[in-house]
Amino acid sequence: MYAYDDPALMTAAMLAGLLGARGPAPETVARFRDKFLQKQAVREAGLPVTACTLIDDIRELPDGFRLPYARAVVKPVAGMATQSTHVVSGDAELARISAQCRAAGTAARNFVVEEFVTGEEWFADGYLSEGQLRFLSLGRYAQPCLSAVLDKAPVQTYLLDPVADKDAYELASPLVSAALSALGLTDGVFHMELFQRPDGSLVFSECAARRAGGPIRDQILWKFGVDLAADGVRALLEPVGPARSQPRDGVVAATFLPLRPGIVLGYPSAAEVLAQPDVVHARLFVPKGMRIQGNAANTFARMGEIVVHTADLDTARRRLTELADWFTAHIEVLPLAPTLRELYTDPRNADFVHAATATG
Repeated sequence: MYAYDDPALMTAAMLAGLLGARGPAPETVARFRDKFLQKQAVREAGLPVTACTLIDDIRELPDGFRLPYARAVVKPVAGMATQSTHVVSGDAELARISAQCRAAGTAARNFVVEEFVTGEEWFADGYLSEGQLRFLSLGRYAQPCLSAVLDKAPVQTYLLDPVADKDAYELASPLVSAALSALGLTDGVFHMELFQRPDGSLVFSECAARRAGGPIRDQILWKFGVDLAADGVRALLEPVGPARSQPRDGVVAATFLPLRPGIVLGYPSAAEVLAQPDVVHARLFVPKGMRIQGNAANTFARMGEIVVHTADLDTARRRLTELADWFTAHIEVLPLAPTLRELYTDPRNADFVHAATATG
């Protein structure tokens, strides 16, 4: 029994136990779903991990509660996709978030306050079998994922090459393996996030017992020829050996396509996106006619995703920016609440207006 979506992980684990099927144990899933328990387990194993404090109920802060860190990230213990996640720098900001959650009736009540870590955000993806790491891919965000969301900037990801970035793999592999062992995962797929401090050391941030969201699976498939969607499930069904990985040279990078507020009338097709230089994969999500209220407030919200394969990092950076700008410029929208004058004067309605006038 396996679930790809975080909220269903515990249900799948319980069903596995009831049916006698293979699957992660409920206590293991609890450590992957509860970020406070997760960090506690990693810390008790003697591994570097971001400092954190638990808030039992974000709506009702304890009397005299003070922010334990000069700057902190506040988020639900079982959150995902940066939803209800905030960066705070003082007691007043924390009290304001508490009041907002109380007024909005936020469903999540248990929150974790994490010390803000400066540095580059990395991610590790792969799968285990019988407690052994059978495949590992490393990557990094162009800017920390939360920072991109808060800045309403496209999330961009770059995979690290096991040869060109050998030092990064040698640095991260022991921490990744030890953290997974501390969390109790023995079989299946994972997605882990780490921070590289300014001094070069790595610190554990959080980990999920599922494959990554966004385009990371597509990047890994193109870069290594390894399909985490298939191999992660296979590792749950039976013991498996090391992945048959055949890394491509060069840089494999991806970007989210930004939203454009309005009623979506049209945008470039997947075929048109694939025809652009260096593009190797494209996914488009938003149907025509959808009402887009504003820019992304979490990592769920995006028009789509593009993966590129380039010879070097500078080219990849340039291509991601150019592609996001090109796509955004070709999104056609109507205002969310158009007036009759706006509809009448919109050149896209010229044929309709002319026909209506001619037959009037």
